[in-house]
Amino acid sequence: MALRYPKNPHFNALTMRLSDYTAWQEGCAHDPSLLEWDGMFYAYSTDTFGAPSGYQIRVSNDLLHWEYYGTAFKLEGSAPFYKRGEGKGKFGNLQQAYDWCVTSAHEVGYGVCTRTDGSMAFWAPHCVRGTDGKFWLYFCLTGYFGGSKSCIGLAKADSPTGDFQCVGLIVRSPAGWRTPNAIDPQFFTAEGRSFLVYGSYGLGLYLIELDPATGLRKDGLTYADFAAGRADFSRYYGTHLASGSMEGGVIHYHEGVPVLEKGKWVKKNYYYLMCSYGSLSSVYNMRCGRSERPEGPYVDVNGNQLVCSTDIGTGNKMLGSFRWEGAAADFFCPGHNDMFTTSRGVNLISYHCRTNYFIEKGLSRSNNFHYLFLSQYDLNSDGWPVMNANRYAGEELQEVTADELLNISAGKFEILLFTQGASTVEAKRVVLHPDGTMDGSYIGKWRTYGSRYISIETGGDEYLGVIMPAWLDSQNAAGLTITAMGRTSGMALHMNSTNRI
Repeated sequence: MALRYPKNPHFNALTMRLSDYTAWQEGCAHDPSLLEWDGMFYAYSTDTFGAPSGYQIRVSNDLLHWEYYGTAFKLEGSAPFYKRGEGKGKFGNLQQAYDWCVTSAHEVGYGVCTRTDGSMAFWAPHCVRGTDGKFWLYFCLTGYFGGSKSCIGLAKADSPTGDFQCVGLIVRSPAGWRTPNAIDPQFFTAEGRSFLVYGSYGLGLYLIELDPATGLRKDGLTYADFAAGRADFSRYYGTHLASGSMEGGVIHYHEGVPVLEKGKWVKKNYYYLMCSYGSLSSVYNMRCGRSERPEGPYVDVNGNQLVCSTDIGTGNKMLGSFRWEGAAADFFCPGHNDMFTTSRGVNLISYHCRTNYFIEKGLSRSNNFHYLFLSQYDLNSDGWPVMNANRYAGEELQEVTADELLNISAGKFEILLFTQGASTVEAKRVVLHPDGTMDGSYIGKWRTYGSRYISIETGGDEYLGVIMPAWLDSQNAAGLTITAMGRTSGMALHMNSTNRI
């Protein structure tokens, strides 16, 4: 059977921040997370300057093109009420969250997010369909950028577009970095249990078990219990998952993962933890670990638990800044992702990505425009996620033989090989030969096995991955892409065919 390739998706053009926020499409979508409901997809993202507060909601029927819908919280005209302490029961019922986070400009001088005038700026949401039939929006509010004066709460609505009303706070953190930073919530459920992943920088990522019936804490603890000593640090803040300069944790459960062990395929169940390391404006990159338990420990290919020191650390590096050969726009600081499986079984990673395109064209001095990107991922024969370094265009995973790989590509590929370094990886060229050798910018060996699996040996490491049809946007053509993970380095390898179909 001939391979099936995605058609030209005709992605919307990337633009700078337009004055009309309803025309942003994929632009200015920071920290996106996804929801599928009733044949439509919804993306929720952090409040962005120039748009109303209360979380942007974008909608799509194809996961390729997104349009602005509205906000999750309806906050127009709410500031005076919150300022006077009268927000209870109206405008999202966020008074308790506001009172915890409100910060005077005299306290920090800059970057205030929850202001004394009653206005608020929300970060990193996650919305899911709850067991009670309502839509559960996990939200976070913080006092100011770069501080830990924050809280995470749960709001509910009858529709994925709101309006959402807060039903309770789940975890709070005071200023001073003495506790985890209570931001970046991500809900997940597996094996009959529900959890919340959260945390950012400082002490790292944490896990709290939730009541699957209500979506609130299973233990019912409050910050007052912690402050009064009725609950110790670990009981209130939960299980410590990972340490250091990281944020945006998400855990996704895969059951029955095929793993090749000693020549035989076995099936295993894994929890995958993904998060973003380093400075969000200069070295942001996505890392991954896994565990057989939701509470961890989460480890990389070398068995190391996830730790980020400044900008680098342990954890499999799935994607960082890169540029395909001849591409008009680079992928810069991709991160803060969601792992999402559609009702059709398509595994996707949504993330925001910057580009230096407008700076290079002399049109802007800033790359502070975050675009909503999606990429498909698969699991290699070691059971590790490997991520397509091209935007999702509706491609399907399917069997790809060695002959098809060579016939379609003529063995000619661009290659990206990531390292711990933070600089942008520029694509180079390699050629795969029928005798199983590889030469060009990297020398080594390759072989295919199973349905679509591939092994590439180079530089003293073996990279295990998958081959998949893809839309190669940098070439404006369909082709094949290879995505793999180093068994020793824990660094991603990505390849795009260069022989157009």
